[in-house]
Amino acid sequence: MSRRFALLSPEVLTLNALMVASVLSLIFMNSLVAEPKALFGRSLSAIPPSLFPTIVLGLMALMCAGALLLIRNRYTDLPTAGMNRSEWLRAVIFFGIMILYGLTMEPFGFLISTAIALTLISLQMGTRSPIQIAFVAIVGPVCLYLAATRLLAVALPELNAIELFYARLLSL
Repeated sequence: MSRRFALLSPEVLTLNALMVASVLSLIFMNSLVAEPKALFGRSLSAIPPSLFPTIVLGLMALMCAGALLLIRNRYTDLPTAGMNRSEWLRAVIFFGIMILYGLTMEPFGFLISTAIALTLISLQMGTRSPIQIAFVAIVGPVCLYLAATRLLAVALPELNAIELFYARLLSL
């Protein structure tokens, strides 16, 4: 495969698209993240709500730039020629799972929609161990939810029953 074709491979094009999207998101962060709730003119949290997205998007831009530099300077192997039919099908299914995840986030809440998405992704990747699937689909989202809501003070969409359960559990 020629070097010129490798620079137009799906991997390189995806890296470029992700880097541009993350940099544009960083530039327009004030338009993308809502202002925090205020009580009597004071913010309810000392952490601005744009902190976590800024960290994630900044790291994503740096990793994309690093990967592109490695490919450009020939420190890594050239990307493969292309995807076969089964790989395209897996990519389309993964995209469908992510669309489902985005559509179920608001009505089902973070924990349920994340557990469903991670279960489907685990099955798509070939995992057949129910214990492993349950561990990934339950423990990971619960830890992420508690870290985001309790440590970073980020509001995630969640069902009232689940929020009340955590409030009672953590107040003991």
